[in-house]
Amino acid sequence: GRGPLRGRLPRRRRRAPGSLMDPARFRLIEHHGESFAFHEGDVALERLQRGRPAGACWVDLSAPTEEALQLLRRLFGFHEIPLEDCLHFDQRPKLEEFPGPDPYVFIVIHNFSSCQRGGPGLVMDLGLPAGVDHSGPTAIRADELHAFLGRSFLVTVHSDGLPALDGVFRRVAGERALFERGPDFVYYLVADALCDSNFPVVEQISDELDDIEEAVLAAPSKTHLHRTYSLRKVLVQMRKVLSPQRDVLAVLLRQGGGACVRPENALYFRDVHDHLVRINESLESGRDLLGNCVDAYLSAVGQRTNEIMKQLTILSAVMLPLSFLAGFFGMNFEQLPYKSDLALAGCLVLMFLVLPGGMILWFYHRRWLGDGR
Repeated sequence: GRGPLRGRLPRRRRRAPGSLMDPARFRLIEHHGESFAFHEGDVALERLQRGRPAGACWVDLSAPTEEALQLLRRLFGFHEIPLEDCLHFDQRPKLEEFPGPDPYVFIVIHNFSSCQRGGPGLVMDLGLPAGVDHSGPTAIRADELHAFLGRSFLVTVHSDGLPALDGVFRRVAGERALFERGPDFVYYLVADALCDSNFPVVEQISDELDDIEEAVLAAPSKTHLHRTYSLRKVLVQMRKVLSPQRDVLAVLLRQGGGACVRPENALYFRDVHDHLVRINESLESGRDLLGNCVDAYLSAVGQRTNEIMKQLTILSAVMLPLSFLAGFFGMNFEQLPYKSDLALAGCLVLMFLVLPGGMILWFYHRRWLGDGR
């Protein structure tokens, strides 16, 4: 584990007071009485440096720095351990409670989204063949979101831009009624958006597996096997992350009436939990499809090998009597009968033509040639 912070986050370099804390970027929504305001960039940073908003607020921080997290600690009194976790986006899904005069919970969730090769964040290749023009996404990106949820505040921290989170932020900033339902309801909107963003990825993987299975049955190749194992790695990673995330949402669902989640809003987390159950069931089905694809590939390769061996065996069977005749009458013995007989030579040539044709016709009659139907 990491060592204690001794009451503060370690600083690597100093920045001028009031700077933008690059690359950290703040966004802020605050609501107090009849006032409802939205700030971003330098304006949001300056507003937070003046002190914690008096009413309810949502602070969104992307690309966090030590100085930016220190600011959040001064404003909300966050514990040093979850703040240190916010500097390392390699956490498993979890929920930690921090009681006190101003209680809050620290939540880590993940989501997956489609992207192109070479995009930012953790990218998992779908194993599509190189050099081919693909109209759809060719890789999957894994994102991680840290959140502090309290009675009157929501603070979200993430490393890069999250399209699902950005959509919720714009929606809440434009609809005051959504924010008035409380920070816990806003976090439900965030969790629901991130959860729903997994469905297109799962559907894309399922479509890829169906395509691979059909291609393998038509003409198996090593490319199909490579794509299958690439998708297997993606499914394992998604299952590893999204499976424990169900437990996180289950805890939020049970916290209805607690310090941070209102009873009327706790029921909404059941919907997110149900979506995660569906996603995990789809991932389990994907694992079964992967096994079917591998079995289909091995079966197709074995069938192709059997067809080749059958053709070679038939060719050997056709050549066997011809080799016997040619070898018998071609022996270098003076006493061999009919050695100089022209009629025998013609008879042998006729046998060389008739015998293979008769054998091939017999093989067709026995259904040893063709598809066996």
